[in-house]
Amino acid sequence: MLKKLARGVPKLGPVLRLGLRNLASAEAPEVLEATETPSRPSSAPREDLLQQWISPGATLYVNPICSQLDQMLLKCEEIESVLALLVTHRGVFFVHNLVTAVQVLGSLAEDAKDPMAVNRLLRDPRYDVLLRDLFRFVPKLDFLAMTNVACSLQQLDHKYYPLLSRMLKPLLEQPVPDVTTLLRCIKAYHWAGYHQQTNFYSHFAAVLAQSAPGLSPQELVEACSLFAGATQYQDRFYHAAEQRVLSKDISEFTPHQLSLIAHAFTVHLVPFHDVLLSRIAEVVEKQAMDMEPRDIVRCLSAFHRAVLYFPGAVEAGLAACSVPLFRSWLLRKPSKLRCAEVAELLESAAFFGVETDLVQVALDYLTDRVDEVTERASIQVVFAMCLTGTVATHSKLLLFLFRKIGAGSAWESHRLRVFHLWASQLMQFPWLDARMKRRCIDAGLRAWCLHRRGYGCPHPEEARDISAELQAMGVQHRTFVAVQETPYEVDIALGPGKYALLVASETARNTLTPVGSTLLQMKHLKDRGWRCLVVPRRAWLLLESGPKGQGPKADYLRALLEGFLPPSAPLLARDMPKTTSATSVASGIGVKSSPASVEV
Repeated sequence: MLKKLARGVPKLGPVLRLGLRNLASAEAPEVLEATETPSRPSSAPREDLLQQWISPGATLYVNPICSQLDQMLLKCEEIESVLALLVTHRGVFFVHNLVTAVQVLGSLAEDAKDPMAVNRLLRDPRYDVLLRDLFRFVPKLDFLAMTNVACSLQQLDHKYYPLLSRMLKPLLEQPVPDVTTLLRCIKAYHWAGYHQQTNFYSHFAAVLAQSAPGLSPQELVEACSLFAGATQYQDRFYHAAEQRVLSKDISEFTPHQLSLIAHAFTVHLVPFHDVLLSRIAEVVEKQAMDMEPRDIVRCLSAFHRAVLYFPGAVEAGLAACSVPLFRSWLLRKPSKLRCAEVAELLESAAFFGVETDLVQVALDYLTDRVDEVTERASIQVVFAMCLTGTVATHSKLLLFLFRKIGAGSAWESHRLRVFHLWASQLMQFPWLDARMKRRCIDAGLRAWCLHRRGYGCPHPEEARDISAELQAMGVQHRTFVAVQETPYEVDIALGPGKYALLVASETARNTLTPVGSTLLQMKHLKDRGWRCLVVPRRAWLLLESGPKGQGPKADYLRALLEGFLPPSAPLLARDMPKTTSATSVASGIGVKSSPASVEV
């Protein structure tokens, strides 16, 4: 058969034959319609697949030789057969046949599931000739053909950057045939590591934003997941996707899909999608017991990144995860959750200050699998143990996890958190027979000082403003009180006792409750006898300025202090003269404020 085909081939130069366009009309892309997914179904018969791929006819192929070569390539059952055709028939190959050849190679390699065979293919000089021909004729390819080439390289697990980079600019110039092909293209380049190509993602974000109202739930979720992997936030696409989700019934999305959407909308740390996240939180609160544990972890981690506290959703999610986790620990069987995901759960619960039975169960489970805990997960678990006060009940686990911190390079992305853990060791568990690495302490101290803008109060301007209001109200207080044997400084200490006002910016954006390191600081101060009350910096800055002691800021402080001070020290009346002496107020509440002082 091969000889018969060779005799019927006209004598054309190889360069001329490769340069011919072989698609007959606008319907030509339908030839490769069945190749729009990166892998074909393994259960589909090969004959049916061939019939879907080639469908030879005069309306599809302008040259019968091109159709015959496609049929010969698609009938190959082995990689060696395709490589042999590349040599014996290279002189009559069209550009379309080059694309078909690399698609067949990708399909055969994926079906074989033999890494050694794929490795031999990638080192074969005939395969290299195919890639060089494709590289040369990139300007002749349309969007669908370039997408098929990129997806075939993904099937072969071959990140051939010269060809992929060469196709970047032509892809932006070619019209997009359909959404499915576009998603395949973005997925292939995302796999290849193209995460910082701003023009690439912004161009296709505009295309998908226009098509967002008509996207199916599966297509929308896939698009969100792909753009979540891009370095730059594409606001146009995300806003269009949010409108698509909220404009219709959210029940058309499964809990798994909603968890992927929550992850995608929070990975860039932008505060523009609170409404969507609140809707997802409602679903988690109602359907937590029916959700997969990994989907719950994904949702809670998204709320953690967005610093949005939804008490009902968080508590319901933690309760739903505690049951299967306890069963796995009791039966000594692996859980559906990896150790890294258990660490995410613990950190999310501790970050919002939620007290739950999951903490003890999760720590017991991790104790049996401490070797599987990574350095990053160790940082998360130790932080949760410091906040929940379980360092004494699981001292053995604490020792093993603390030794992992600084052993690798994961700590470099969490320098501030590592410094918190070092400070927690000095104040909570100095008896631990392990010490933090010196390089971690030095880098963490630098991050601490940059975050707090020095060694003292992180927001001195707001603290002085509050002090001026308190002085006008006739409340005795001290400012910038250093707490001995701690790295902290109390912004405002009320009266002679240990009542502190802390100006904090680390609060939940929707509830203004303290979270994260602010909670850890409050715990450390509470262990030393201090009773702390947080003044959210964002709320304070939003208040209008008025006469000292009489404006909205003074009213806010009165409402804040009424339930904070003990009954023996009532708050001064609003109309009390500013000149009221300290002896006229019960329990030492007076008019004067002292400068920076040190706790006795």
